[in-house]
Amino acid sequence: MRKKSLLFILVIATTATAFAQPQQQDVLRAMRLANTYFMTKWPDPGTQIVTNIARPSNIWTRAVYYEGLMALYSIDPKKAYLDYAIDWGNKHNWTPRNGVTNRNADDQCAGQTWIDLYKLDPQPNRITAIKASIDNMVHSDKADDWHWVDAIQMAMPVFTRLGVEYHDTSYFRKMYDLYHYTKTVHGTHGLYNPEEHLWWRDKDFVPPYKEPNGQNCYWSRGNGWVLAALVRVLSMLPLDNPHRAEYLQDYKDMVSAIVPLQRTDGYWNCSLHDSTHFGGKELSGTALFTYGISWGIRNGFLDKKQYYPIVAKAWTALAAESLHPNGMLGWVQGTGKEPKDGQPVTYDKIPDFEDYGLGCFLLAGSEVYQICTPPAANLDESKVPPYEEPKLDLTTIKNWEAVQRPAMLHSFAKNVYGRLPANSIPLRVQATATQSTDIGIKKELTLYFSATDTAARLHLVLWLPKNKKGKVPVFVGYSFTPNAQTETSAQWPLKTILDHGYGVAYAWYWDIEPDRPDGWQTGIRTRLADKLAIQPWEWSAMGAWAWGLSRIADYLVTNPAVDRNQLIVIGHSRLGKAAVWAGANDQRFALVVSNESGEGGAALGKRDYGETIAIINDKFPWWFGANYKQFGNDPAAMPTDQFELLALIAPRPLYVASAVGDQWSDPKGEFLSARLAGPVWHLYKKKGLETDSMPSLEHPAGETIRYHIRNGKHDLTLYDWQEYMNFADKQFGRK
Repeated sequence: MRKKSLLFILVIATTATAFAQPQQQDVLRAMRLANTYFMTKWPDPGTQIVTNIARPSNIWTRAVYYEGLMALYSIDPKKAYLDYAIDWGNKHNWTPRNGVTNRNADDQCAGQTWIDLYKLDPQPNRITAIKASIDNMVHSDKADDWHWVDAIQMAMPVFTRLGVEYHDTSYFRKMYDLYHYTKTVHGTHGLYNPEEHLWWRDKDFVPPYKEPNGQNCYWSRGNGWVLAALVRVLSMLPLDNPHRAEYLQDYKDMVSAIVPLQRTDGYWNCSLHDSTHFGGKELSGTALFTYGISWGIRNGFLDKKQYYPIVAKAWTALAAESLHPNGMLGWVQGTGKEPKDGQPVTYDKIPDFEDYGLGCFLLAGSEVYQICTPPAANLDESKVPPYEEPKLDLTTIKNWEAVQRPAMLHSFAKNVYGRLPANSIPLRVQATATQSTDIGIKKELTLYFSATDTAARLHLVLWLPKNKKGKVPVFVGYSFTPNAQTETSAQWPLKTILDHGYGVAYAWYWDIEPDRPDGWQTGIRTRLADKLAIQPWEWSAMGAWAWGLSRIADYLVTNPAVDRNQLIVIGHSRLGKAAVWAGANDQRFALVVSNESGEGGAALGKRDYGETIAIINDKFPWWFGANYKQFGNDPAAMPTDQFELLALIAPRPLYVASAVGDQWSDPKGEFLSARLAGPVWHLYKKKGLETDSMPSLEHPAGETIRYHIRNGKHDLTLYDWQEYMNFADKQFGRK
């Protein structure tokens, strides 16, 4: 074990220094080139595939291509890709090859794409046949269908998708029965070697069969199929599934076994344990491993520092050594079931089927794209491309509130932050300490969200002014530090705020979800998935933090000392994004303050200045919903922009603030966003920003929408707080 660990570390260290870092633009360019080659060569998705015989184009090889095409569409949402996939489904009447009574996993593979297309546009004919095919298996006791490991990738994700779509765990149970039989029974003792954590392709290769060098025969692509299947299952399988932990462990064990076997040129051999048996570059297995490892990095299951060099090395090899200038892919092993099949494998040889190799390449690229280096930020205003300022097409308050506002809110949930839970849960509040201090009354409380999981909770500190008559307006927000440190933080000048007559309620945002790639695994998105009836990947850390702010409001509106009609949600930087999203969803927040919230907050996303959609999704992919990454390459394609998010605050007061030393947050973009949101306030006969020019430094402007830009860096300062309190005084009619 120690020798294996040392070998693994040596592989990582060697790789890290040998290969350049992939760039997002280059990854996407390579994917587009390869896909264009194929779509041009096959303009009609219904055309038969003719090799030694003619086959329909809904066979497994083509289905794998469409898995890759949908992955490309997830990061590069071009209508041509979607139309091509839909046309393919229509040409085959959305029916598996050999009909719905056939149990062959290869024929069911097309269902992965058809179900994904159904979810985009739920036309019943897209899912009826594949559901009938899988239902036939669910309703039978037979469990030995997957007698070759390729079948796990071809069919297992179909079961997962149907189980999720119909909220029916019988699909998950049957899926496990089939997987378990393949893993532990086929070939006498199963096709999985629990000691070496790799899979034999089928019973023909279990011991005593050996490779020429005496090692077990583990076919690269066969193991790639299993790794890809586990990724595609874990991406959707509910957290409470009793076998999820086993799938995840199998995934991690496989990665640990695969990484040390990578060749020095970045590829993996066809035979994983015998480099002398048809050794050499091979795309399909390499691409599937790259896909699986990249996914693990992005989702926090694998440490990026350790594993990214493996991915960079593999993708560099695929893009530089396999991709032809015209988009053809070389070094693809033809169809078969073992290392010797489809040989020789060369750069110029076209395999018997080109489609599945491309599908694997696109799957790999779609994940590498999300973890590799994005384009550098532009901080030169003269280089901002022409931008046509959008306008809100408004008619009446009734139409805004009944039609436009709900549609806009839904668009942000769909495209940026993920949806918020529809379920409500009971809140239990436990007061842990109350003390009267020199500056005010301090109450420490714990908000519990679960009766059984005490870790699903938020530690809250509420400060109230001393000797204050009547109910108190309260600023509500998160701190970047644990509560004990926040009390002395310069970002929270408690004495000044309390002396001004305001209360303060703050909590450490990590209580809701730790701010790191794997934070979702221990935060409320996992702990409360069942009670909230929402899986972690359906929303985001930003959504979870916004949800937590609303739970603080749940408590505050019950506190007799608090003015429930004067809650002010405030946030700085990333927490400013959460504050604005909370304010858009929860109208109990009577005033919203965005302090330098930047990209994904108050700043316009379609301006190419400062932090971009691509950069923020590269650095903090867990902050946003899955669809937000689609617009990193083309922000102009985003159906919303952040001024519309600010418009959702109307007619309540809104304050947006910037700092001249924080160009990363795009102060001009924040100002323009606040100005463009103004027409919704006008609809309510209220004044907005009422200026077309950015105000000078530390000269706030605006009425119900207020904006300032101050001297200094990215921070929340005493000056900011003073302006926010002055604004709240005016809006609430306070002296």
